[in-house]
Amino acid sequence: MSNSSFYNNEETVFRPWNYPEPNNYLGIEHCTVKASNGNWNDEKCAVPHKAVCMDVKGQNVTFVFVNNLMNWAEAQSYCRASYTDLASVRNMAENQQVQNLVPAGGIVWIGLYRDSWKWSDGRKYSFSHWSASEPNNIDGNELCVVAHFNNSGRWEDCGCEDKRPFICYKLLKVVSKQVIKVRLQYTGSNLNLSDEAVQNDMLVKIKQQMKKTQGLDDNIQLSWRKQPDGKIFHKEQKDEL
Repeated sequence: MSNSSFYNNEETVFRPWNYPEPNNYLGIEHCTVKASNGNWNDEKCAVPHKAVCMDVKGQNVTFVFVNNLMNWAEAQSYCRASYTDLASVRNMAENQQVQNLVPAGGIVWIGLYRDSWKWSDGRKYSFSHWSASEPNNIDGNELCVVAHFNNSGRWEDCGCEDKRPFICYKLLKVVSKQVIKVRLQYTGSNLNLSDEAVQNDMLVKIKQQMKKTQGLDDNIQLSWRKQPDGKIFHKEQKDEL
C-alpha cells in the first residue's frame, strides 16, 4: 500500500522470509509468494499461482483467498478490480490470518514485489499494463519494454538492443499572459520612443523595478503590445472642459 498511514512502526519492513530467501535466482525473481507454513519466497512474476487479496476499510483489513491460477500481474489486476489490492501483510498476526487461508502445501501470491522497472526520466514505476505471462525476462536479458498496439497497448519486456519504432514525449509549459498599461510622463527628453533599442532598454528597466518591488520571476518575459496602427505609444488625450 502506498499510503504510509496504513502502517505502524516497522510494519513496512515486516518480512518473514524462508531462509535463505530472497535470493533473486537468475536475477528474475521479482515477486513474492507465501507458503502454507507462513514463510515467504521470491518468485518469477510470470509463474501462475493462486492469490490472496485484501479488502481495506480504514485500518480494518479482510483477506480473501482466490482459488484461480494467475501470474502476479494478473493477480494484482484481479485484486484491484474486485477488492483493494493484493495482500500487504504488516505483522505476524496478519501473516497468520493469510496462512489460515492457504491450503496445506499451497503457495499464493501476495503484494510484495521488487521494483525492478523505472521510467527513463527517473520516475518511479507504479502503473503497469503487462500482457499475460509478461514480463518473463527470457534468457535473463529482457531489460526494456515495448507496447503492442495490436494488443490494446499491452506491454512486453524485450532486449534493449532490439531496433523498433519509438514514441517520444515533451512536457508542455503552461503559458499565461497579462496586460499591464504603462503611463509615461514627458520630462523634456529627446528619446525616440519608436526606436526599438529604446523600447528594449525600457523593458529591462521595468523588469528590474518589478523584480525589486513585486518579486517578479526571472523566467517572466516582458514585451510591448502594438496597437492596431502598429504603434506602441500614444499621446494621452485630455478630456475637454
